Amino acid sequence: MDEEEKSSIIQSLNLRIGGDINDLASAVELQTELAIKRDKLQNSLNVANNEVPTKLSAALKKAELNSNQIDKLKSRSDDLKKKVEAFLNKTEPLRCEIDKRFAAINKLEEVLVYLRSFEKIDDLSRQMKQSNDEEQMVLLYSELRKMCSMYQKGHRASYVKEYTHYWHNVLKDKLTKHYEDVLKQLKWPFSAPAETSPAPKEVMVKFNSLTKYLFLIEEPEDLVNSNVTDELGQEKGPCLPVRVLLRPLKKRFQFHFTGSRQTARIDRPEWFLTQTLTWIKHHQGFVKTHVQPIADKLELKHVRAVDEFNAGLIALAAERLHTVLALYHTQSSKGEIVDVDAAFAHAVDETLGFQRELVEITGKDINSVLSVLTKAETFVRWQTVEKKYALAKMDESLESSQWSEGVGAGAGAATGSALWIPRAADWFVTLLRTIEDRYALLPQPGHRLQFLELQLELVEEWRIRLTQLLSAAIDSLQVDSFLSPDAGSHPLTAVVNAAHHTRTVLLQWAHSLHYLQLHYYRRQFHNFTQQQHQDEEFSDTTSDTDYTDSDEMPCKRNKEITAEALSLMEVELRAKNLALSEMSRHNSVVPDLNQYDVTSPIVNLAVTEPLTGEDEAEEAGVFAEAPALLARLRDSGLASLADHILLEFKAGLKDYKRQKWHGLLIVEEMALSVSSSLCRPLAALCARLSVAAQRLAPTLTTRLRSHLADIVDQYIFEEIALESWFNTGGTMQFTHDVKRNLAPAFAAPNKIATEVYQLPRLLEACKLLNMDYDDARRFRALLTKQPAAAEELLEHHSIRYIQPLQALQILNQRTDLSDASSPSSVMELF
Repeated sequence: MDEEEKSSIIQSLNLRIGGDINDLASAVELQTELAIKRDKLQNSLNVANNEVPTKLSAALKKAELNSNQIDKLKSRSDDLKKKVEAFLNKTEPLRCEIDKRFAAINKLEEVLVYLRSFEKIDDLSRQMKQSNDEEQMVLLYSELRKMCSMYQKGHRASYVKEYTHYWHNVLKDKLTKHYEDVLKQLKWPFSAPAETSPAPKEVMVKFNSLTKYLFLIEEPEDLVNSNVTDELGQEKGPCLPVRVLLRPLKKRFQFHFTGSRQTARIDRPEWFLTQTLTWIKHHQGFVKTHVQPIADKLELKHVRAVDEFNAGLIALAAERLHTVLALYHTQSSKGEIVDVDAAFAHAVDETLGFQRELVEITGKDINSVLSVLTKAETFVRWQTVEKKYALAKMDESLESSQWSEGVGAGAGAATGSALWIPRAADWFVTLLRTIEDRYALLPQPGHRLQFLELQLELVEEWRIRLTQLLSAAIDSLQVDSFLSPDAGSHPLTAVVNAAHHTRTVLLQWAHSLHYLQLHYYRRQFHNFTQQQHQDEEFSDTTSDTDYTDSDEMPCKRNKEITAEALSLMEVELRAKNLALSEMSRHNSVVPDLNQYDVTSPIVNLAVTEPLTGEDEAEEAGVFAEAPALLARLRDSGLASLADHILLEFKAGLKDYKRQKWHGLLIVEEMALSVSSSLCRPLAALCARLSVAAQRLAPTLTTRLRSHLADIVDQYIFEEIALESWFNTGGTMQFTHDVKRNLAPAFAAPNKIATEVYQLPRLLEACKLLNMDYDDARRFRALLTKQPAAAEELLEHHSIRYIQPLQALQILNQRTDLSDASSPSSVMELF
C-alpha cells in the first residue's frame, strides 16, 4: 500500500468519524460495518475454494466425452468416403453412358427448337398473308422483328432477316398507299399553314393510326443493305412517315425546278430556294403537332420528325443548287449565259439569304446548303468572284468624281454624318463588312480564315491604290491650294482621311468577337500544323536511330505529344473561349468597343495614338501589319501636307529673320502688334491650316497642328532666337509675336493658347530673354562656371527643351548682358 492510498483511507475515516472526540458512536458503527464486510468476503473465499475441484472434474469429463465423439465421427467419415469411392468406381460406365444420352437429348431439343423457330417464322408469314387487318399485321411484323433481334448468326438469322425485309416492303407499300390516300384527303401538300384549314376528325384519326403503323414497321438499321441509299441522299435518312410526307413535295420540286420548264431557269436559284422556305413554313407546324407526338408515345427517342422533314426539303434545294452551280461551268463554255460570274455571285447571295431565313424559321443552324458552297471547286470560285467584284468596286469608287467628298456632304447626307470620311473609304469599309456578313455564316473556321485572307488582300490593294493617289495628289499641289475654304476637297486630305478611317475601322474590328475568334483560330491552327510537322520530323529521325532501355526516349516523346496535342474541335472551342475572355477584358477597359459609329468619338485610344512593337501587333490582332502600313501612309500624307503649308511660310520669313531685334524701341505692351514681316506668312499659314482642319478628321487636325507647331518652333528657334541679338524692345516684340500670334495660330479653336504648350523652345527662349537682369547675369555665370550642373539649373527654371549651350548663347546675345569681351563684329551692331 503506497502513501496515497493510506492518506485516502485516513481522510475517509476522518470524514466518517467526525471531529468530536466525545461522540464516538460513528466509530462503533464503522467498526461493525467493516466487520460484516470482512465476514462476507471470508465466506465467499471459503465457498469458492470448496467448488473449484468439483467444477474442474466436470469440465474434464465433458472434454473427454467430446474427444471420443470426434474420433467416432472421423471413423464414420472414413468409412463413408470409402463406400462413395467404391460406388463411383462401380457406376463410372453407367454415368458415361447416361451423359452421352442426355447430350443427345439436348441436341435433339435444340434441333426441335430450331425447327420450331422456322415453323414460327413460316406461321407468322402465313398469318400475315391471310390477314387483312392492318393492326394485326403490324403486330405480327413486330414479332418477326423481335426474332430478327434474337437470332444474329447462322442460316436462321439470314432466313428471318429475309422474311422481315420482305414483309417490311409489303407492309410499307400497303400502308404507304393508304397513307397517301389520307394525305390527299388532308390536301397535302398545303398551300397555306395547316392551322388555317383544320382537317376532319375522322381523317386525322386515320392519319394518326397510319403514322403509328409506319413508325412500328420501321426497318431495323442492320437490315438496310449497304447498297441501298436514301432517296434524298442524306447520310441518315428520315423516318418512314416523314419519307412518305416528303414524296409529293419532292415530285413537285422535280416538276417545277428540273427539266426545261421556265421555273427551272438556272439563273434564278431564288425561285426554288424561296419555294423551299415556303414549304417549310407551311408544313413544319403540322409535322410538329401530329407526327412527333406519336413518336414520343412510342418512345422513339431517336426520331426528330420536324428536323428530319426540314432536312429532307433542304436536301432537295442543296442538290438542285449543286447542279445549278455545276451547270454554270458548262453554260459559260456554250455562251448561253452572258455573265457567268454575275450569275454565280447572285446564286451565292441567294443561298446565304436562304440560310439566314432558314435559321430564323427553324431556329436551328442547318448547314446542308452551305456545304454546297464550301466544296473545293465551288469555294475557290466563290473567292475568285468575290475578289474580282471587290476590286472592280474599289476601282469604280476611286474613279468616281465624288470619291473624295465626305459622306456627310450632299443633299442625301444623313444628319450627324462625319464630313471628313471620304465616300470611297466608306464604300470600301462597307465592302469589307459585306464580305464579312457573307462568310460569317460558314460553319468551318478554316473557310472563314480563307476569307479573312481575302479581306487582308483587299486591304493591301486599297493601300496600294491610296499610295498611288497620294503621289498624284502631292504632284498636283499648287501655291493656292488650301487657301480658299470654298474649294472642293483636295485629294491629299481625302487620301489621308481614307487611310485614317480604314485604320480606325480595322482596329475597332480587331476587338470584336468575330475577328477575335478568327485571330485565335489562326494562332491555334498555326500551332496545330507546326506541331504536326514536328511530329513528322521526329518520326523520321527516330526511324533512323537505335534506342535502348525499351525505347525510353520515343515513349517519353509520345507522351509529351499526346499531352500537348489538340484536336480541331478543341482548337475551335478554345479559340471561342479565349475570344470571349479577351472581349470581356477589353470591354472592362474600353466600354462599347464593338459599336462603331463614325460620328462618335473614338473610344479606343490605340486608334489615335501611335503604336510600336508588341503593342501595335496586339492591337491590330488578326489584321497584323495592315493598320501599321495604313498609319505610315497617313503620316506620309500629313507630312507632305505640312511641308506644303510651311513652304510659303518659311519663304516669307526672310524679312522677319533679317529684322534688327537689337535696335527696336521699347513700346508699351498694349501698343504692341504683330511684326509686319511676320503678318503675311503667318496669315497664309493660318488660312491653309484652317482649310485643312475643316477637311481632316479631328484627330488628324490635332496631329497636323502639333506637327506644324513643332517644325515652326524648331525653325524660328534655330533661325532667329539663336542667330539674333535682342535688346529690351526686341525682346518685347519677339515675345509678343510668339505668345500672342504664333502660339494661338496652332491652338485648337476650343483651347486657350496659354493652356496649350505648342511652341516649347520659343516660349523657353522668351523666358530667358525676359529674365531680370540680375537673375540673368547670375544664371549665365552659373551655366558658365558649372557646366556639369547646367541641366539641373535649367530644370530648376522649368527649361526642358533648350540645351545648356543654347541657353547660354541666348543669354549672351542679350544686349543688356553684353560686355567688353564680346567680339568686335558684335559690338559693331550698336
